[in-house]
Amino acid sequence: MSFFKNNAHWLLLSTTAALSVAGSFFLFQDITEFPDALEKLYPKQVASKKPDPIRLDSLERATKLVALSGQWKAEHDNLLFVSEPYLLESDGPKRPKEGSLHRHSKTGAAIPNAWFLQFGLKLRQPNITQEDSDGDGFTNEEEWLAGTDPIDASKHPLLVSKLTFVRAAEIHNHISFLQYLGEKLTVRRDDAPKRPQHDVKVGDVIPDTDIKLASFEKRRKDDSGIKDALDGSLVTLIDGKTANKQIAEIKGKPADFVDKTFFLELKYPKEQREITAKPGGQITLNAQETYTIIDSTPNGVQIKDKDGKLIEVGRTKTE
Repeated sequence: MSFFKNNAHWLLLSTTAALSVAGSFFLFQDITEFPDALEKLYPKQVASKKPDPIRLDSLERATKLVALSGQWKAEHDNLLFVSEPYLLESDGPKRPKEGSLHRHSKTGAAIPNAWFLQFGLKLRQPNITQEDSDGDGFTNEEEWLAGTDPIDASKHPLLVSKLTFVRAAEIHNHISFLQYLGEKLTVRRDDAPKRPQHDVKVGDVIPDTDIKLASFEKRRKDDSGIKDALDGSLVTLIDGKTANKQIAEIKGKPADFVDKTFFLELKYPKEQREITAKPGGQITLNAQETYTIIDSTPNGVQIKDKDGKLIEVGRTKTE
């Protein structure tokens, strides 16, 4: 007993060590058995080798929408999935339909961008206004000004817009009133060779002319009653072709009938020709355009269309 008393601390230490070894053994055994126990509680799910089914509902919905093509459109003229074009200007981007990139070369008027886009013309091409997109002889800016279709050659501005006044030729036919003897009056053609004289009566046509003696008025230049006052009798003459009326004073101012001839030119890429006409005459530019010549003006010649509208044809401008 004295041994145990004297060595009690060693005995306690040995017992504790043995218990620690035994506890470690049982703990290790439990740890090795834990996975099997856990698998029994929560069995592993065996992954299937068969793939999940493909969901086709989105594709079927898109297929139905494609079939309804009328619903596939954007709010602009470009492709559905492409943004409409913009023009970069100093104050920021702008839609092409807004504003005007081009102006008429002669009038300076702004040509709307929308007009070019309406007919599919190249808005951003610098010289698009001067091009003839349909080959009818008129530029795009001329078609815009006239309100015609720039991509349809059968619809173009009036040809009269391509008509210019070149010059006018005048031939004077002066008729002098020389005397009267009873019913007969003596007249003279001052511009004819040898200045022939003719005795005519009221109602007669002067020989070799279309000029008719329409009336005779006997009078004096004053009403003083003086016997030898100068004679102021008058004759009225009318040109049978032009209906131009002139008055000749006895031994005084002659009647002056002017025979005018106008020279015009129709010129554009499709045609070039000279046209000669007289006042009262007609000119035909095509099957739809016929005009009547009125008379000369300070800037050219005045003509009239079939509806009575007066048009002034200007002189040829030198480049």
